[in-house]
Amino acid sequence: MADYNREAIRIALTEQDNSYSHYLDMETGKVVRINDTDPNDEATREQVFAGYGDRFRYIPGGKPGAGDAEVQQWLEAEGL
Repeated sequence: MADYNREAIRIALTEQDNSYSHYLDMETGKVVRINDTDPNDEATREQVFAGYGDRFRYIPGGKPGAGDAEVQQWLEAEGL
């Protein structure tokens, strides 16, 4: 199991632009940021959806003041 990049998760939680989705890659610990409106991100989107639930976990945005407590809460909610 990879070490999760908690700062990248925190940034993903604070995302305000609905054009972007974030997913935690549990194999690498990195956060994948996908522009949902950009056709150039289609291959990445397909890879994420193929591994969704097993390898990738969705990180919801819209929490502008998210800090370490919110990161920990998200990790626990995901069972990580």
